[in-house]
Amino acid sequence: MPCFLPLPSVARIHGPAFRAVFLGAALALAPAALLASGTQVGFKDAFATARGDAFVATADNPSAIYYNPAGLTQLQGQALSATAYVVSLDADYRSAATGLTTSINRHDQLLPQVYYAFAPENRRWALGVGFYAPFGLSTDWPATSGFRTFATKNVETYATLNPVFAWRVSDSLSLGAGLTYNRLDIDLRRGIGFTPGDEFRFQADGSDLGFNLGLRWQPAEQHAFGLSYQHHTSFDVSGTATAAPYASAEPASATFPFPEVLIAGYSYRPTPQWNLEADIDWTNWTRLNTVVVSKASGPLPVPFNWQSSCFYELGVTRYLSGGWLVSAGYTYSENSVPDATWNPAVPDANRQFWCVGVGYAQGPTRFMLTLQRATAPTRVIHGTLSAVGETADGSYGTSVNTLSLSLDYRF
Repeated sequence: MPCFLPLPSVARIHGPAFRAVFLGAALALAPAALLASGTQVGFKDAFATARGDAFVATADNPSAIYYNPAGLTQLQGQALSATAYVVSLDADYRSAATGLTTSINRHDQLLPQVYYAFAPENRRWALGVGFYAPFGLSTDWPATSGFRTFATKNVETYATLNPVFAWRVSDSLSLGAGLTYNRLDIDLRRGIGFTPGDEFRFQADGSDLGFNLGLRWQPAEQHAFGLSYQHHTSFDVSGTATAAPYASAEPASATFPFPEVLIAGYSYRPTPQWNLEADIDWTNWTRLNTVVVSKASGPLPVPFNWQSSCFYELGVTRYLSGGWLVSAGYTYSENSVPDATWNPAVPDANRQFWCVGVGYAQGPTRFMLTLQRATAPTRVIHGTLSAVGETADGSYGTSVNTLSLSLDYRF
């Protein structure tokens, strides 16, 4: 979530050992950039990513746990899949008032994701469990940006553990469902005034339960349809708020809602060597309206008023001889952050993702390597003003480069 709040400090982690282990693993899932509308991270597997994430109707590897759990009934035996997703964000700002430019503090970050599936032969059911990050944010603007009272460093780590069950109702229809255990850890910061080094920080964490559903219908060998639903979540986070150096840390809490996601897609296979798919991915960010940070010194309302948005996804895969395959894809991602509540902590924009990947399968092992490039038109913002009269007006340019590597092993 963006930080236009006078926000918290040091989070305390209590509870059983499982919580501590889960949070520790979740910290590895903090994306180095927002990769989609709002803070949604839609790319969960190198094979799917290479196809522009058009995968809900295909869903034929363990990452179907996220994309469409009904797809697990296509597998046989046990399968383990691990994905390393390396993300790099570039963002630049030109001030409308001074013409000076600044760039985000860039760093590449690894985003790991793991899936396991079990589909016994000659059975109609399959099981799976996945660990991934459906949302996330990590942006870090220098203190010399000119808008430090809007945002400096902001991190949102959202991690999900997702066991699922799939059932083949008939030869053409499969259904899937799962529970999600979700953890959110936030560290949001901004400057307070004109004193160098002053900082408002909100650091907190919380958990919530949710679920996901999937349907896959393949009425003919050449045609398949997929539908996936991920339920919305809402986190009651607690931690501390600090206004350094003016006041010491105080307990603080807030409720952060996250949207439901609905994905629909169609796959066409004119021959066994070709697979083409088109998907639409809708994310209901209208759930994020005004967040109130409650603390002893008084409540702080923070307006977001984000808007729903879609991914439009196209992909194609060509299976070659000798176990090789190549894929290409395109994704158009709509902006979710309106101008009225713009904050450079989340430099969202309409983005185009261009993807290409190559894979190889030999016996029980398959790997996939994917490169992805996202560009966005320059976004011009007017009418921002912080409590101390600072402005974030100006033009923002962003681009994202990623490298994704998946390794699947079936046994």
